[in-house]
Amino acid sequence: MPGTGVAVWEDRRLVRSSTAALAICRLTAPQRALADFLRVDADLLAVAAKKELAPLIPVLPEKEKKDLLLRLALGDEPQSGAELLRRLRGEPPVATVPGQRSVAELLDAAHTLATDRRQRAERVRVEARAEKLTALAADEEAIWREAEHHVARKQTARYDTAVTLLVQLRYACDHVGRGLEFRQRLAALRDDHRHLPGLLRRLDDRALRG
Repeated sequence: MPGTGVAVWEDRRLVRSSTAALAICRLTAPQRALADFLRVDADLLAVAAKKELAPLIPVLPEKEKKDLLLRLALGDEPQSGAELLRRLRGEPPVATVPGQRSVAELLDAAHTLATDRRQRAERVRVEARAEKLTALAADEEAIWREAEHHVARKQTARYDTAVTLLVQLRYACDHVGRGLEFRQRLAALRDDHRHLPGLLRRLDDRALRG
């Protein structure tokens, strides 16, 4: 059919141009965060890149075009998009200065640093909590005596204090593998004070059911 070959070639050229435009707009997480912060719409990025590239790509030498488009399609080199734009505009390649990093590399490095800092802070928090629970478990008997002392006073505020102590002790006993023993003793305490609805209600509210 006349013109079919030309139409197919044009379609393929448009597909290649669109692929290149989309590859150029494929941002890393920190770059995407910057674009979101600046409220740059993703469709706007794609349209801008496509509009600039579409009329320029056909003028590239075939070998150079295939090489660049292959690198963009593989996504191995985030800087390929910027390199393609410079070459299409006839600009000289950017000289590499030892020790100098691009904005994209700085954003990636900042993102990595922030992630590492959050992970370290989380590890410190977890370790501190573990140490606290271990220390509480070591004082289990003393905490039980204190809680029972508050319960024996039969005052609302004392019930609240006793329940707070028992919640902390439950976590501590679970942490050191004595959760079953804690629940058995809690069941006995509930049975001994089954005539105190105010205490039982507070225990139930904190899931201290034995």
